[in-house]
Amino acid sequence: MYRKLIKVFFRENFSFKSLFGSDPKKHKLKTGLLVFALLYAVVSFIGVFGFMFFDLGKTLKQFGLLDVLLIYAFIYSTVLAIMFILFRANGYMFNYKDYELLEPLPIKTHTVVLAKTTVMLVFVYLSVLAFLAPISFSYFYHSGFDVYTFLIFLFGALTIPLIPTIVFSFISLLVTRLTAKMRNTNILSIILLFLFFFGIMYLSMSVNSVGETNPLLNQQAFMESIGRYYPPIKWFVGAIQDQNLGYLALLLLTNFGLFTAFIFGVQKLVVSTNQRSLAKNTRKNAKAAVSKSRSLMSSITLKEFKKFINTPIYALNLGIGPLMLIILAVASIFYADTINQYFNAEFNIGVTPDILILIIVGFSLSMVFSSAISLSLEGKNFWILKSAPVAPKTIMYGKMLFNIYLALPLAIISLIIFKFTFSIEPLTFLVMTFFTITLSLMVSAFGSIVNLLLPKFSYRNPAEVVKQSAAAVLGLFGTWAILVFDGLIFYFSFKVMNKDLAVLLMSLFNILLFSGMMFFIDRKTESLFIKFEV
Repeated sequence: MYRKLIKVFFRENFSFKSLFGSDPKKHKLKTGLLVFALLYAVVSFIGVFGFMFFDLGKTLKQFGLLDVLLIYAFIYSTVLAIMFILFRANGYMFNYKDYELLEPLPIKTHTVVLAKTTVMLVFVYLSVLAFLAPISFSYFYHSGFDVYTFLIFLFGALTIPLIPTIVFSFISLLVTRLTAKMRNTNILSIILLFLFFFGIMYLSMSVNSVGETNPLLNQQAFMESIGRYYPPIKWFVGAIQDQNLGYLALLLLTNFGLFTAFIFGVQKLVVSTNQRSLAKNTRKNAKAAVSKSRSLMSSITLKEFKKFINTPIYALNLGIGPLMLIILAVASIFYADTINQYFNAEFNIGVTPDILILIIVGFSLSMVFSSAISLSLEGKNFWILKSAPVAPKTIMYGKMLFNIYLALPLAIISLIIFKFTFSIEPLTFLVMTFFTITLSLMVSAFGSIVNLLLPKFSYRNPAEVVKQSAAAVLGLFGTWAILVFDGLIFYFSFKVMNKDLAVLLMSLFNILLFSGMMFFIDRKTESLFIKFEV
């Protein structure tokens, strides 16, 4: 029965249509764009992280510390698995939507739990592979490739997400239980997730030293400190570095033994939580609904904001960039000199603070791509928008405006803070502000076009749209590609003109792109809306 369940669950989660929302045979052009988006994302990721890990391996080898690279592999994979499990464990195990369908069937509970967990782990392993691939290449390149050692590495890597799955599945359930009866459940969940993310970031940076050209090398002390207190890391490194089969056996038996116990021990909890989810809570003192009149654009942006707040994974993924920017800006009030030194060391570029700030602002704005996924998040309710007496392009304008509201105000506030902490000239500040505005407009318009061309209305969990959809991938990495063009314009123009004019030229390039994108949205949105199938 387990094999049959797995076959059904895999067909639901890993078919081309379920992942990307279209049938490849019916939409060949769209399929080509999806494949291109995926290849572009993979190449971009490997190009950036692959280079950093390769350079890190080269440096560690010089000091005889190549085993530290294995600690990086373990911890990066673990953190990635934790983030995935925090978002998905509750939906896959404790509150899965097909519980009412599966419960009456003659299938043992542990079989269903194992099948659900297997599907979740496949997603985890695919995500972990993104980090393990460049790290393992760097390690085996610098240490010398050996088939026997590589097999040990593979078996050891299989154990990495198991203990995090056990621990953080319960934490995910605990957060859900604690916030279930609270009025602002999703807001509290978002706050807890942000605290977790920034807590990890603070810990990794608090033990780092400034002055290394590779940002990964600055995390060495943090990685080694964790490795001393978490035994599986020691077993993982020892099994690979020394080809110690005893450590490998200990790693496999401990992790798979605990995981097996977890599958059988969690059965009653799975049944009780799923049954509890079927009950509907009501409030006796609920206030009467109040109808307020708003403009059409305000109503659309408010609707987007409510969806943003009510979808934790949506808020976390798109809120990290602006929050990091404002936190860094506030920190610059107290640590201006240190921050300037840190970013020069991290990026190994001797440029002035204002250009470093533009790099940070550009990166932060690129991480806000709500316009690339907000149309898809309408899901099965898209027919409401489609039948509403509102022009389709007006709907897209509202979604673009929300994307701008989400990032631009915090970016402007950050620029104002940076102006005073780094003593930026007034003219330079105005040019930087103009560039930031044009970049936000361009990013928002680009995301809208991506979502119009690559919508994904069929999904079971918003994470499928926010994390897995082709529109999300292209919305993020496509913006990075445009930022690269901006950088090239600045690099070549700075040779023949002053810095402010070079930034202004980048802004004009963004305006040109934005104008072309708006022309496309005006002309094509309505025809595309008609063709959309929910």
